[in-house]
Amino acid sequence: MNERNASPPRVRRMRYRGCAVFLILVVLSGWWLLKQVSKAREATREMACQSCLNQIAFALYWYHDTYEAFPPAVVADEGGTPLYSWRVLLLPYLGCTELYDEFDLNASWDSPQNMRLAARTPPYFRCPSGLSTGDVQSTNYVVISGPGTAFPGTQSTSVSDFQDGVERTILLVEIANSTIHWMEPRDLDLADMSFVIDDPGTPSISSPHPRGPGIVLANNISVYRCQPDMSPAVLKSLMTIAGGEPVAFERPRQRNRWSGRSSQAGEASSGANP
Repeated sequence: MNERNASPPRVRRMRYRGCAVFLILVVLSGWWLLKQVSKAREATREMACQSCLNQIAFALYWYHDTYEAFPPAVVADEGGTPLYSWRVLLLPYLGCTELYDEFDLNASWDSPQNMRLAARTPPYFRCPSGLSTGDVQSTNYVVISGPGTAFPGTQSTSVSDFQDGVERTILLVEIANSTIHWMEPRDLDLADMSFVIDDPGTPSISSPHPRGPGIVLANNISVYRCQPDMSPAVLKSLMTIAGGEPVAFERPRQRNRWSGRSSQAGEASSGANP
């Protein structure tokens, strides 16, 4: 009776194969689902990162409208000793007036009275993808500082100083794995930084986002993502305000995530004009 009801070997093999195919499909479906969830999370983090860059850029323009100049990269005392960063001066324009009022503008950023505020990092200064590092006091958004840039140091510049054109001048950039405290008078220094996107060995414009780090040009608050193959010569030329370097530009139509409308925007190509 048992032999009569036993499945033939061919049937058993077909059952085993069916189970194997089913398990493979389950694994593939789970992998695909996890991949889609990961993509959705990254898209959300990237949009939040762009929103931070937008907010800071808007605050910089608001400051410029108020004082007819951008804030200096470094605020120093009468003796020239650096005290704190432009990010502190921008607090009232980011809705952080209470924090700004508690800050001692006559003392350095790492003085005892100001270090009491160190952990109260405004959310605009942190990329959501960088929050996992645990260093909540560092900033992922900086300027390019040094002679000839939009932020030469303790001096201020205005839009009228941008002889290369506002559409050919970088105002704000993103960096990954930052060790720069948000109050600290330190940014990306033109003399010491790398002009290779996402350079792992030298401070550079960088990001954990697959589409590349965000930059904001001085002509608007739109965020553009730099590709790793951008020419170092082109990137360096975008960091000065009156260098006179010939730069090849494309003007693609991009989706402005901030306004929800399509708009024309200048973007550096991967090479320079001869």
